[in-house]
Amino acid sequence: MGEVISASKIDKLHNCAIELFNQINVYMILSVFTFISFYFLKTVRQYLIVMVLFLLIHFVLISDVCTLPIIKRLYKMVLMSPLLWIFFDYFKFKKESYTTKITNGFLYITLLFLTLPGLYFPPFFSGIQGWTIEIDKQKNIEINGLFLVRDDGKEVRYSRAIVSPINFVTRIDTFMQYKHHSKLNELLQFYQDVYIERYPLLKQGIMPHQKLLGRWAYPIHNPYGDFNYTDFPPNRIKYIKLSTKYYRWDKRFINEKIIATKEWR
Repeated sequence: MGEVISASKIDKLHNCAIELFNQINVYMILSVFTFISFYFLKTVRQYLIVMVLFLLIHFVLISDVCTLPIIKRLYKMVLMSPLLWIFFDYFKFKKESYTTKITNGFLYITLLFLTLPGLYFPPFFSGIQGWTIEIDKQKNIEINGLFLVRDDGKEVRYSRAIVSPINFVTRIDTFMQYKHHSKLNELLQFYQDVYIERYPLLKQGIMPHQKLLGRWAYPIHNPYGDFNYTDFPPNRIKYIKLSTKYYRWDKRFINEKIIATKEWR
């Protein structure tokens, strides 16, 4: 005999099917109305007004209903697609200077990347979902990165946000460590120069990307530590170091492996 599916499971499958069907219907209706509106629109301004309207409808009425990201992405991609044609038609790429063509070309490519994933544009995305990490508590905790050491021995970690908009700072450190170890001193000099240049903001508790909007500024691409640099003025820094520190899970310090250091001058 085959396996008997319990009534509760059947009910869940039935409810899921109904929910999926209703979501698809709603998205299809919105898509049809969107394209009907596009048919009668002649200017970029009109399109943008309609696009904003439908986005508001989407996020107010549907955002909490739909549990399938693929449907959200497909609908928003459909919603944005006509903008590609309007943009291309508006900027003819003819009888223009080389600089203008390059600028328009990059704008169009950017718009294309924003459209194809389904409006992957802030604040309308929730990040990359599905990334997880398995933690083995039998192993010690490793904290690697840059550290500023003051003249009295106290340290503070060098935040990745200081060198924003440069991303993947740790990859640069790793690459230089294994491929160009002899040039690590030059890399540390770069970090020193950036810190000195941006310290007037850091001492106020402001990261470079927060210069204009302060705490309301959109976060940088990489996660970063929000450390207090007020008591670490450049004239009190003794040296900068690249190292890995090891801790137990009860936060007890074990040891430190120093990869490179550079005196502050």
